[in-house]
Amino acid sequence: MGKKLLSLGAVAMDIVINSHELPKDDGFALISQERMLPGGSASNVSVSAAHFGLKAFQTGKIGDDNVGREFLRTLAADGADGRHVVVKKDGTTLHTYIMTAPGGRHCIFANTGDTVCTLVPEELPDDIMDAMDIFYNDMFSPKAALWIARKAVEQGKPVLYNMQCVPSFMEKCGTTMEEIEEMMRLCTVFVSGRDGYYELTGETDYRKAMRAVWKKYRVRDGVICTAGGEGAIWYDGREYEVPAYDIDPVDTTGAGDCFLGGLLYAYFQEGQDKEAALAFANASAAIKCLQEGPRSRADVAAVMEFKDSQCKEL
Repeated sequence: MGKKLLSLGAVAMDIVINSHELPKDDGFALISQERMLPGGSASNVSVSAAHFGLKAFQTGKIGDDNVGREFLRTLAADGADGRHVVVKKDGTTLHTYIMTAPGGRHCIFANTGDTVCTLVPEELPDDIMDAMDIFYNDMFSPKAALWIARKAVEQGKPVLYNMQCVPSFMEKCGTTMEEIEEMMRLCTVFVSGRDGYYELTGETDYRKAMRAVWKKYRVRDGVICTAGGEGAIWYDGREYEVPAYDIDPVDTTGAGDCFLGGLLYAYFQEGQDKEAALAFANASAAIKCLQEGPRSRADVAAVMEFKDSQCKEL
């Protein structure tokens, strides 16, 4: 029976603009296709985890605009439970403009609106964590995130903190460094890309930065760096490294979110060891890169089939 995951963080809709190239400074590019798709890092994680068999419950805050209504509709259609999503009257939902080009290259412009960072504990049920098994967050709406994380720790439940955006950007969104550091001390597993480790330590070698972060915050089960084409590294006093799969990407948008969905399933639900969990998460991310859009709906069978096909090619 699937464990219950509570996910809090960036919830959004993405306007995806496909082009033959990303425009250079003061340049032009032609749009070949334009679509509105469900997105938001935290909700992408929820959908990925739900398709792996976890019972994913999304929380966060949206507006009652057309974007917010479409977000709730697509969240339910994608298998995640949105009963704990708070809707602000006359609010504006976070939405992004994702510009993509061949080879998986993309850039993102975000309109934060006035909701995604403003969820507070008073807007949520006091017992929201009681029926859950795992808490995932990216520190958007930090007051609510810390409140839930404290509850999870009190109840002996794991917390995964994904530093989706670096601290300097999060500060612009209303999340302080002091709040980030509290979450790092609360979390069971910490995940970031190389830029996050650099900002936290000033160390350009991300492996050294990972060691420094783990030593400072003593994250119980260790820290993970998602290093793109180099794969993923997990450090808990010992280093575990799993390379990325060699694929020809179609669209890398949301790959990190699907990595996290796979990690939540493999490590927290199935109890796989760290190397096996990283391999499953890498495969989940690779499958996402082979399809357009920010979400993957791959199930466990699809990931295992992909991994088997990669082994045969080797």
